[in-house]
Amino acid sequence: MTFRLRGLLALPAVLAVLLAGCGNGSGDSTAPESPAADETGATGETGETDATGETEASGTPDATGETGETGAAVDTVAEGTLTVCSDIPYAPFEFEEGGALTGFDIELMRGMAEQLGLEAEFVDTDFDGIIPSLLAGGCDAIASAMTITDERAEQVDFSEPYFDADQSLLVSADDEETYATLDALEGAIIGVQASTTGEAYATENTPEGATIQSFPDADSLFLALEGGQIDAILQDLPVNGYRATQDDSVVVTETFETGEQYGFAMAKDSPLVEPVNEALAALREDGTYDEQYETWFGVAPE
Repeated sequence: MTFRLRGLLALPAVLAVLLAGCGNGSGDSTAPESPAADETGATGETGETDATGETEASGTPDATGETGETGAAVDTVAEGTLTVCSDIPYAPFEFEEGGALTGFDIELMRGMAEQLGLEAEFVDTDFDGIIPSLLAGGCDAIASAMTITDERAEQVDFSEPYFDADQSLLVSADDEETYATLDALEGAIIGVQASTTGEAYATENTPEGATIQSFPDADSLFLALEGGQIDAILQDLPVNGYRATQDDSVVVTETFETGEQYGFAMAKDSPLVEPVNEALAALREDGTYDEQYETWFGVAPE
């Protein structure tokens, strides 16, 4: 079934039916991934301001003892700061707009940090190195549309799920009829983001004769499709769907129900897990979560 998503208000109609269930992107990532495959080794330990205008936090552990609105005292990498690793851009979850970072993940993390009496700062980290960066002390948490998988849960602890996502196929509007389904891509080139569940799904379900080409981030995928280097993009539905609302030259032609859920990741046995869950619950209770969901997806969460 083909969905031609022409405007932001068109996306809810698709998402309301199909968001049942990353990549960064990664509904991400339902398939096994090796520790090395889970993000760039960037740690943001320089303390300098990055290109997004956000200040990267020091990698030196520092107990803050700060007590936020949830009543929980938390220890963080940098005093008074919740340092968050995120693969930017991955709209509508994390991206730069008007010189400032925004998106569903970004705004939720800012709200949760406030609940904890902290200020959120973001470290731009390639997705295939994001877990190693977290484990090396480069950040306190990962907010990067990361799908909760058993393989990842062996390396990190996840918050309660905060988003349901499926996979999808994005093609040029000119190829809408030609590549209406994944099976129609026999002999074609399918682009995916490295170390994501989209890559895993493509590997398991790509038709015979099709080639899978991996890219480091979503922007590289969109540029490759625009330039004719690939014939289709297989990645998370909310990301492909959002792109289709912003660009009439592409369409979502097929979706794949995978039952994936995103979670915020923290180091194993991190004392932050409970406070983060409490902060997330507080945002749901006071209406902030629903407000942000409707802002970015145009429909209230189910």
